[in-house]
Amino acid sequence: MKKSLILSLALSFIFAANADGKTFTLDLTKATTQLAFDANTGSWTGTYDDDEESIESQCFSFVHSSMGEYKTWWGFTASNSNDNLYKADFITYQFSNMAKGGIALNEDGTVRKDQFGGVVTDSKIPYIVAYYSPYMSRRPVDMTFTDGKTYEAVGMYVNLNTYTYYSLIYGASPARVFTDGDKLTLTVHGVNPDNTEKTVDVTVASCQNGDLTASSGWKYVDLSPLGKVNELYFTMNTTDTGAYGANTPLYFCLDKLTVREPDDAGIQSTEADNLSISYDRSSHIVSLSDIRFAMVCDITGATLRSGETDRFDLSDLPAGVYIIKAGAKTIKITK
Repeated sequence: MKKSLILSLALSFIFAANADGKTFTLDLTKATTQLAFDANTGSWTGTYDDDEESIESQCFSFVHSSMGEYKTWWGFTASNSNDNLYKADFITYQFSNMAKGGIALNEDGTVRKDQFGGVVTDSKIPYIVAYYSPYMSRRPVDMTFTDGKTYEAVGMYVNLNTYTYYSLIYGASPARVFTDGDKLTLTVHGVNPDNTEKTVDVTVASCQNGDLTASSGWKYVDLSPLGKVNELYFTMNTTDTGAYGANTPLYFCLDKLTVREPDDAGIQSTEADNLSISYDRSSHIVSLSDIRFAMVCDITGATLRSGETDRFDLSDLPAGVYIIKAGAKTIKITK
């Protein structure tokens, strides 16, 4: 479902936050994207819908891409599957995770823990499933903020989906069984306001001395080393590779991504206070007001459009993440 995405400073007061008013924790039960799920696989019914370009919830926007004709998708989708059993057909269980559901929250928005300090999983709560396919895009697994603001990265929980998990144990052609020295790594890239990057690496599976360690439950990842970010994107690496790249299925699951407004979030220049930028995804038009000069750049910073104008048409540009620079303000949108 395509919809207009309004990006302005006024939006900073719209999004619901936790009790402190400044922390945002992903909760897909609050998604603004309509999330209905397939009764058999648990997958979001929009997974193969080519018109669906993202999954949006609170301030988060997860890029979704597909070729419905070929039953192919990449980037992010959502699931409510609680089935973590082995299955012969990967199509059936690429949408499930080993923890059997999403993470429950307390009434105050914090992650619910059991008496032993473990994360409480609820089979009724949806979660994000990600597929990293580097052949499809430079950044196929990309998350931006719907309000165009900068946030401090706090943390998230990750888990393996059942397809990847069982392929490490039993193999799934062309993937082989993991043996000594094998490792599967998830890298979280934080894009800072100046377009530099910091990264956090997460070992989601490794085999040492004949013992395979793999994330079968929700594992917390501290993202604070990333600092202030305008965007997060994810890549994966495996030691099981072949002539055509990775053999291991490069999937992971994500839930309860948490970010926080920086202490200086309310401080803006006089010029920035008057700027207003909106993006209509149905027409691919960027509209600007109170701006003398603006430009559209790709993710590398190369200028694609510029001028003294209040309107940019992006319909001829390929799907991806773009940077809009206007006066003292820089935001990112997902096309």
